[in-house]
Amino acid sequence: MSLPNFMCIGAAKSGTTSLYDILKKHSNVFLPSFKEPHFFDSPTVYKNGIKWYESTYFKGVSNEVSIGDFTASYLFEKKAAERIYNDLGKNVKFIVILRNPVDRAYSHYLHAKRDLHEKESFSKALMLEKDRLIEVRKQSDYLLELRNSYIGQGFYHTMLTQFFAFFPKENFLILHFEEDFIKNRKESMNKIYSFLKINDEGVDFNIKSNPAAQARLTWLKQLMKKTGFWRTVIKKMIPSLKVRQIIKNRVQRANISSFTAEELTVVAKKEIYNTYFADQIVLLEQLLNKKMNWNK
Repeated sequence: MSLPNFMCIGAAKSGTTSLYDILKKHSNVFLPSFKEPHFFDSPTVYKNGIKWYESTYFKGVSNEVSIGDFTASYLFEKKAAERIYNDLGKNVKFIVILRNPVDRAYSHYLHAKRDLHEKESFSKALMLEKDRLIEVRKQSDYLLELRNSYIGQGFYHTMLTQFFAFFPKENFLILHFEEDFIKNRKESMNKIYSFLKINDEGVDFNIKSNPAAQARLTWLKQLMKKTGFWRTVIKKMIPSLKVRQIIKNRVQRANISSFTAEELTVVAKKEIYNTYFADQIVLLEQLLNKKMNWNK
């Protein structure tokens, strides 16, 4: 089999890139060279079919025990669970890392600001989200829906319930970002190794990937956002979507520099939590039978 038997499906901005970089070094794990194939959530990519997905991202599989797909937005897409079930079967395992939804939303917002997709303040962007999503859904633009779902991608109860409708809970390893993945990384990695049935090879797990960043060259960011004939030319020159994704990702990484973002105040975080997320987290705690302790 050269299709995934496990996935890390989110949440977005919750350490999934760090985990990808850790597991990529393990000899018994195969991961595509491009982190996020977006096969099961993007309509334009999914229409290429499962054979295309396999040959594009997993043709290098040899005898690895665990074959994975790290696409954090699968958790968000309503149709992803059913598509995965239909194409890969009922035995797929899922790793999910859940972060304080306010911090997740703010990290998402900073990423959008860095990529010049967001001009408003954080509080204004949250207020605008509902109306923005109405407009982008009229356009059937899934990428814009992802970019503007600061709140929606923190509705963990809703999203997990969609997956639990197709897969049993024992197929899921759900980690708490702050308490597990940040404070107790070694213990978390041991849980992941056990879940995937692979041995600890002593791979360095003290990796922090994809930190807060800003563009070095704004003009390059603006150029990469533009559409036009040059995109058609590039597609003809580089017909492989995977190769184009890798090149784009490398250019983006080379064009960023780290910076320390302004922190949200305790008062602001509590207000945002109570306004947008409190009800969802109560339901999530009931679903998982676990206190998340995000509103302290």
